[in-house]
Amino acid sequence: MNNQSYRFWVVAIIFIDKDTLGFIICHADLKMKNNLMRKIKSFDITTEQWMIMNRLFEEGGISQKELSERTLKDQGALTRTLDRMEKKGLVKRQVSPYDRRSFLIYLTDAGQAVRNRIVPIAVECIEEAVKGFTEEEVGTLTTLLKRVILNL
Repeated sequence: MNNQSYRFWVVAIIFIDKDTLGFIICHADLKMKNNLMRKIKSFDITTEQWMIMNRLFEEGGISQKELSERTLKDQGALTRTLDRMEKKGLVKRQVSPYDRRSFLIYLTDAGQAVRNRIVPIAVECIEEAVKGFTEEEVGTLTTLLKRVILNL
């Protein structure tokens, strides 16, 4: 078996075996997203839109490129999502005064209102995910996952 074939099988095993770190992280992410999605379905908001709303709440008036980097979304997918959010009246785009080819993205008042209504639901979802954990365990988990991210 050559080196490339070996790497393929190692990667395949990592994501197929349910006891591996890769599978567990993916599974936890999927379960958390699905739980939140079920609870915010009535708001006609996706988890991706929710993440965008939170980034814009933290800092409005950022470019689509910056928003793409902060939400870990590719720019094409982000543009399509922003188009849908703009049609719903949740965000607005304004031409940048520094670069007329660039748009700055803002959360609208309607977007802010929806975000404010969803915050307690999102907090509840996180609390459900860590039910039975001590504060120290949550802190340790967070620290360890951040280290995984930094390692990559």
